[in-house]
Amino acid sequence: MIIKNEDKIQEINGIIPSYLNQFGISDEQNEKVFRKVYGCQLKKIRLMRGYTQTRVAKAVNVTFQQIQKYEKGANACPKWNELKLCELFECDADYFVKPLIENNYKFLKRERNGYDRYNEQIK
Repeated sequence: MIIKNEDKIQEINGIIPSYLNQFGISDEQNEKVFRKVYGCQLKKIRLMRGYTQTRVAKAVNVTFQQIQKYEKGANACPKWNELKLCELFECDADYFVKPLIENNYKFLKRERNGYDRYNEQIK
């Protein structure tokens, strides 16, 4: 079973770059990529720890279907549940968005004329 999980973990690691390539198109697309990467990281750590979706769901007090939706990126994970997941997996919240952070992706779009999207001058 561990070998099976290792294969799944490697598969997840291979999927993440394809999601990252879709970042920066639009805010809506960035949010979708964020959720997908978050979900991949959640599934990866769950498999690394050998937990089932049901076990994680019970610990976080949601249904296993909700964990499925988090892992697929269909639903965003609320901060409250994220904190529970961090406690369960003994990890920092940054773990879930590590691929985005490592690639230095930014969430605020900058305008070319020296002003950011909130019309404040960039210093």
